[in-house]
Amino acid sequence: MLNRKWKIRAISFLFVGAAGFIFWKVGRSVFAVTKVIHEREESEISEKNEFTDIVYTSFDENSNKITLKSSKVKEKNNETFDFDNMVTTFNISPEETATIFADESRFVSKESKQCEMNGNVKLFTEEGLLLETEKSFVDIDKKIARGDTDIKITQDDTKFFAKKYQFDMGKKIVTLIKDVKGNISDDSVTADKLVVEFDKVIGKDFKRVHAFGNSSYKTNQYNLRATKDIIYTKKDTSHTKQYTEANGNVNLDFKKDKRSYFVTSDHMTMDIQNNIVEKVIAQNNLKIKIDDTTSIKGDRGVLENDFLTVTGNTVIFNEKGKILCKKAILNTKTNDIKVYDSKGIIKRN
Repeated sequence: MLNRKWKIRAISFLFVGAAGFIFWKVGRSVFAVTKVIHEREESEISEKNEFTDIVYTSFDENSNKITLKSSKVKEKNNETFDFDNMVTTFNISPEETATIFADESRFVSKESKQCEMNGNVKLFTEEGLLLETEKSFVDIDKKIARGDTDIKITQDDTKFFAKKYQFDMGKKIVTLIKDVKGNISDDSVTADKLVVEFDKVIGKDFKRVHAFGNSSYKTNQYNLRATKDIIYTKKDTSHTKQYTEANGNVNLDFKKDKRSYFVTSDHMTMDIQNNIVEKVIAQNNLKIKIDDTTSIKGDRGVLENDFLTVTGNTVIFNEKGKILCKKAILNTKTNDIKVYDSKGIIKRN
């Protein structure tokens, strides 16, 4: 009887052990399956958050079409997206489009058309203006691009460099800031700040260039410098006539009919035809040096055609001595001087 009880107990223990072993194996398999399922879910979520070779069409606030292409897009969170090699084309106006490219781009939110761009940023306008920099913030709705890294702008034979910029495409205004320098064909420009306004099309038909700070504009005929500002405005649609205004310690070097003129004043205006100076008006603290033979001081001077007229407390220095008068007219071709209301001549020794 006793032996039979021990046999029953032994068989019971055997079944319990077998059941425990089977439970352990099943539990281990369930854990492995759960782990694989979790890993697959994570992989699927990652794949859902990242897309390659996409083309996307949207519209700006004025219902103009925006086309976006990217080699890869990744959703960082519910609000931001990262794009690789993004190319975006959008309307500047109903008549003109622009395209912008960058190695990396991030839209600040799902709803916003504001984008932070980094690496090899290039913005093209339809007429061929090219803006190149390393970083840019672009608001497609407002048609604004700005940045604080070195920038290069080119358009046909025009080229500009600066440290910072703002490009208001809607208003057709480019603002270059800090260490601005560039070339317009054979002419050179420098300024602390330069604002270029276009008339109808960006890159063509400019209507105004405003240089601030220590500015200069140099051509084959003249070199104009000023410490406050220089304003350059077109006077006709053919771009053959321009009007220039300069303020603050103005210096003008130019040549006319094989004669050299050096003019300084507080304020100066110039009428230019086909890049040739036709008329100069200078006033306040006026000083004029002609070649190395004649110098004139006065309150106001006008150089037009072949005559230089100086008025107001006029003083002439030439080989005859020092002439004091109220008005003097110099024939720039013959070098003859007419003096009005002379106060006398102080002869040279």
